Amino acid sequence: MTSLLSSWNLFLPQVLVGSLVGALLSVLGILIVLRGMTFFGVTLSQAVTFSVALSLFMEWPGEIFPILFSCILVFPLLYVRKLPGMKEEVILGILFVFFSAASQFMLALGGNVQNHLMAAFFGDILTSQVRADSLGIYVAVFFFFLYLSFFRRFLFISFDRDEYKIQVGNPLPFDLLFYIILAASLTVAVNLLGTFYSIAHLLLPVFALLPIIRSLKILTIVCVLFSVLSTCLGFMLSLVGLERNGEMIYFPTSSSIILVLCFFAFFLHLSRYLITSFFSKNGR
Repeated sequence: MTSLLSSWNLFLPQVLVGSLVGALLSVLGILIVLRGMTFFGVTLSQAVTFSVALSLFMEWPGEIFPILFSCILVFPLLYVRKLPGMKEEVILGILFVFFSAASQFMLALGGNVQNHLMAAFFGDILTSQVRADSLGIYVAVFFFFLYLSFFRRFLFISFDRDEYKIQVGNPLPFDLLFYIILAASLTVAVNLLGTFYSIAHLLLPVFALLPIIRSLKILTIVCVLFSVLSTCLGFMLSLVGLERNGEMIYFPTSSSIILVLCFFAFFLHLSRYLITSFFSKNGR
């Protein structure tokens, strides 16, 4: 127990950053799911991974270049997904595979790109050099507050686009702003903690809680708590270790957090199903 607490104190900055990034993504994920854009969010995360790999290959310094490149990628992504005569999921499927393959292609270049790209895919809080005062964190917090400032407008456009056109005007500028906020936030998350970690926190909290909670305010608060609690529990799980063949094996931290998120999501859905089935049988 003492060693667990000492390890917790040692890696507290990583846990705080992981919790903060996870909480921000869980709130962004609410509109992604409500808009029916789950596949777009996953495809965008792969595009972001490619932009991180390309920035490393081009040796662009700092954290700002992957963010800028990801924001630029939003525009062709939005254009091609609306091509006439083709279904959106077909276009997104092609783009998902393309960016995944292009990112893997970067692995052949070796060196710095290979090491960072593997971290970008799988991530690990314990080994990532994250700092609470890094530029990426400030950028993510800025875009998060920007997202909250225009949340009602984003919501209005999402649920009644035609009425918005009548009352306000062209929704395109705020559509673009929403996608840029999403791209920038995902870039920071992928750059710091990995693609799978980012996708899990973006989608799993709202997937687990939306069938249960209908109030958007309560849903937002509970999604944040869901994300932070899973991060802390997954982190503690990775520190416990498992003895096998006379040696201690420690699980990857980011993967442990994702598994905890999945466990809670399945547990909530299963509990809801069992409770609903029980009361429906008794009501007959």
